[in-house]
Amino acid sequence: MKKTVHIFLLMLALVLPLEPISGQTAVMAALTSIPEPPIVMNTDIPEAMSDLMLAAWEKYLQGCEYIQNDDMDAARISFDAAVDMILTSGWTITHTPHLGDFFKVLTRQIRDAESDYLFSFYDEDYDEWKTDDWLLSIEDFDDLDLNVALDDPALRLALSSALRPGNFDIPIDVNGHVAKALEHFLTRGRKFFEEALLRSGQYRALIEQIFREEELPLDLVSLALVESAFKPQALSRARARGLWQFMQATGARYGLKVTSEIDERSDPEKSTRAAALYLKELYEMFGNWNLVLAAYNWGEGNVKRLIAGTGKTDFWELADLPRRMPAETRKHVPLILASAILMHDPEKYGFPTELEPPLKYETITVSKPVDLRSVANTLNTSLDEIKKLNPSLKVNRTPVRYPDFALKVPPNRDPELYALIEKLPAAQAVAVDGKHKVEQGDTLYDLARKYGVSLNDLQEVNDLTSKSILRIGMLLEIPAKKSAK
Repeated sequence: MKKTVHIFLLMLALVLPLEPISGQTAVMAALTSIPEPPIVMNTDIPEAMSDLMLAAWEKYLQGCEYIQNDDMDAARISFDAAVDMILTSGWTITHTPHLGDFFKVLTRQIRDAESDYLFSFYDEDYDEWKTDDWLLSIEDFDDLDLNVALDDPALRLALSSALRPGNFDIPIDVNGHVAKALEHFLTRGRKFFEEALLRSGQYRALIEQIFREEELPLDLVSLALVESAFKPQALSRARARGLWQFMQATGARYGLKVTSEIDERSDPEKSTRAAALYLKELYEMFGNWNLVLAAYNWGEGNVKRLIAGTGKTDFWELADLPRRMPAETRKHVPLILASAILMHDPEKYGFPTELEPPLKYETITVSKPVDLRSVANTLNTSLDEIKKLNPSLKVNRTPVRYPDFALKVPPNRDPELYALIEKLPAAQAVAVDGKHKVEQGDTLYDLARKYGVSLNDLQEVNDLTSKSILRIGMLLEIPAKKSAK
């Protein structure tokens, strides 16, 4: 009986929206979605699992309450806690269908709530939405005079190319929105596009290989140009990161780890594999690439609700509805289509054809944390080169408790040098500002060894005992190492 009650309570949490406090009404729409029947209707879920699902959902609702009070930092803590509850529960979501389905719903809801809140602030000024140096500055995108723009021979050539059947493996619509995006990349945004195009050479072969394996259209490579300008460590104001700009919750859904030591959203290979799976899932959901690209930017829940509320399934019709879709999403899709047109034959438009060479590396397995400087010295290369090949690493060593970590190193070295890396001593961690944020699997004993301090000193400075329970997210003070006498 209790299992049924738990699932019923979870369904109530999904369908009863809270009263908005701060005017962020769009955010609250994310609370009205009912998840798939395996979560809501199946009463064969173990009691402990249903308790876990309910607790995680309560954390999600707590995050939504913080959003209503315009406290996004607190909301993110609650959202991260909800995700961590599932990931640290001891159940493997890939082997536990009920929990896996719930986790998908949870991370989608978090993605929708975060994006709705952030878009509500930056909707009217695209330039304020992303302020990094890779930003597309298209503040006057909507004011373009197409009659003037169409006098540009390069733009007319691009539009003519897009009209030829069979040129692209995704449908390329030719309309005013796409024409504006093309004009932007051929004029004001030309420098951005050219730099991103050159940088794409480092990753394009890898991306296309994965897309072929996953049977995805290769023209979707242009999504990474618009999302990140092919910068693996690109970070948006919304905290989306990497080539494919994953939010942390969405990345977790596809197995991308984020800790104090590593952020796999910045791993080109792993994040591309995750993006491919996400794009396939979105296409199964919408069956239309324009809607897929809109959902990738805005969240699938938001797009589904807009379709359900209007009865329209054409992206361009939805984009033209007044104040129903964020400005960034309205511009996002035509920019991707324009990028695909220009990337198809860049020489026609005066862009360079010799791109930066693909990154070349060997992959070696390390079973313990090793210092990247020691790796660089062993291989007679620079620390910068090792870090460039491993952009997911946030510290100058490989991560703790990551068995068989795949470290990328420069190729064509003596195999004996590669073998020496495994013989390097285990690297000790350095606490940031003398603190450590507790993560999954941390124990006082392991942390004492990690930072090279005594267990007694670590317990004493934090007023803990051997029986104390470490909770994910709590901050521990790391005592200074005692100097040798």
